[in-house]
Amino acid sequence: MSSNYQNLIEKLDEFIRKYYKNLLLRGLIYSTALVLLFFVSATTLEYFAHFNSVVRTILFYSFVLATLFILVKYIAIPVSKLYKFGKIISHEEASAIIGKHFSNVQDKLLNVLQLQSQQNSKLQTPVPMAIGTQLLEASINQKTKELKPIPFTSAIDLSENRKYLKYALIPVLVITVILFAAPSIITDGTKRLVKHSEYFEKEAPFQFIITNPDLKTVTQQDYELKVKLTGDEIPDNIYVEIDGNEFKLDKENIVNFTYIFKNVQKNIPFQLAADGFKSKEYELVALPNPVLLNFDIALAYPKYLNKKDEVVKNTGDLVVPTGTKLSWNLNTQNTEQLRLNFNDTSFSVAPTSENNFIYSTRLFRDKSYSVTTANQFLKSKDSVTYSINVIPDAYPQITVAEKKDSTSNKRIYFRGEVKDDYGFNKLSFNYRFINNNDSAATDNYKKMTTNGIPIAVNKMLTQDQFFHYWDMTELGVAPGDEIEYYFEVWDNDGVTGSKSARSQKMIFKAPTLKELEENTDKNNNKIKEDLEESIREAKEVQKELADLQRKVAEKKDLTWEEKKKLKELLDKQKNLQKKIENVKNENQQNNEQKNEYKRKEVSKKD
Repeated sequence: MSSNYQNLIEKLDEFIRKYYKNLLLRGLIYSTALVLLFFVSATTLEYFAHFNSVVRTILFYSFVLATLFILVKYIAIPVSKLYKFGKIISHEEASAIIGKHFSNVQDKLLNVLQLQSQQNSKLQTPVPMAIGTQLLEASINQKTKELKPIPFTSAIDLSENRKYLKYALIPVLVITVILFAAPSIITDGTKRLVKHSEYFEKEAPFQFIITNPDLKTVTQQDYELKVKLTGDEIPDNIYVEIDGNEFKLDKENIVNFTYIFKNVQKNIPFQLAADGFKSKEYELVALPNPVLLNFDIALAYPKYLNKKDEVVKNTGDLVVPTGTKLSWNLNTQNTEQLRLNFNDTSFSVAPTSENNFIYSTRLFRDKSYSVTTANQFLKSKDSVTYSINVIPDAYPQITVAEKKDSTSNKRIYFRGEVKDDYGFNKLSFNYRFINNNDSAATDNYKKMTTNGIPIAVNKMLTQDQFFHYWDMTELGVAPGDEIEYYFEVWDNDGVTGSKSARSQKMIFKAPTLKELEENTDKNNNKIKEDLEESIREAKEVQKELADLQRKVAEKKDLTWEEKKKLKELLDKQKNLQKKIENVKNENQQNNEQKNEYKRKEVSKKD
């Protein structure tokens, strides 16, 4: 390939580069004009039309796609061709373009390119064709010399693009005028297009201001919406729009309005409206209220009470025996946490399933408690305090009456009654000897262990009577001995243990030898006096009977007074006979008692 042809090719390549530079420069002008035109059109439309979010989203992405298309078509493609990426125009196509500017060049350029192509094909043929190749090369050199002085790049005049600047200047001037005259058209429109998914209030001569701290309320409760108006022109009335329906707000004064959402059950989207203007869309959020729906308490009584277990429903105030096990089964709604707050402590109850909580405890004393529920949003403010009155197992009660045998003070009869709230465990009669204090006795008895005698009692009853006979003659009671005795009953308390109660302690005191002597003498003296008095009375009665018999002998019939007198004397005689018999018995008992203790004393000495 000759150097002349190589220079020709380089000049064509330089033309092609200038060709794409010219396209790039023109593309910059077109891109600027079109992008600015679309931009100002979109922002102006949005500013005056105030489209909703859907239309603004379509408008925004349409602008983005159009801008990308323009940049690719007028900027990216010429740049890639300039750096020979992809398919570019051929030398022949460049020759045609040059020929349009230099009319006498096009045919020569095309002829040179064709000759060179023929030469390249002949170089690949056998040697006999070499002469033809030399002729072609000579022809190519001659034609390239003729084209050498022609500047191909001058076929493209970059300055001609100035005439396209007007297309870019028009939107630039429009934007400049708007920015000086009404910049909000560009700024507000652009802001709303960029944030196309957000809601923007239509510009109004007043503004809606919600003064509530937040738009949240608890379900099934009322919520009061508070709205304040600010601006140059304040409308007389405003409305809240819910699901396409408008409701008028209550007017407190010129700028303050209120509206009550009744019994809120779910989230409520709404807008405020007045004089044709609407606010952005708000939403009143309904927070799920943690509620205790119902509960039941299973009561497991101590076994010793023989009381059937039971379940009470929705009753928190209870009266239960001590040791009762209580199991709460609480059903809730919208509840994630539940606490049982007793008067001395608080327990967090873990859920057994969704909205169900179970807690158990055994109570031994009075308790008051409340139930609180909560979830991730709020804690329930409603709680009721309940009281549980725990009835302790009371101590048993016992009452005893005694009666001594008329023939011996060592024989005693007892009659008693026992009471308890739940039943008995056992009943016993207990006695023990107490130290002897008799100086006349030869021995001193040491304090002895208490002896217990079981007594039958019906354990299933809460009240029962008992009888007991005690004969101390078998105990070997000596003169001066003292015996303490009492009854003791135990209840059937299966929680804290069986408790007992005793009757009043009683003491049997055997007379000392000295007291026996003194009592014998005293009794003998009394018996003697009683006997002498009886003899004296007998003599008097005998005298009166003799007088009455004499009178009867003198008369045939007795008067009523005499008959009465006779009867009285006979009755008096009988009473004297009884009295004498009693004296004899007393004397005999006195002697027997004295002899009994004397025999005991003699046996001890032996």
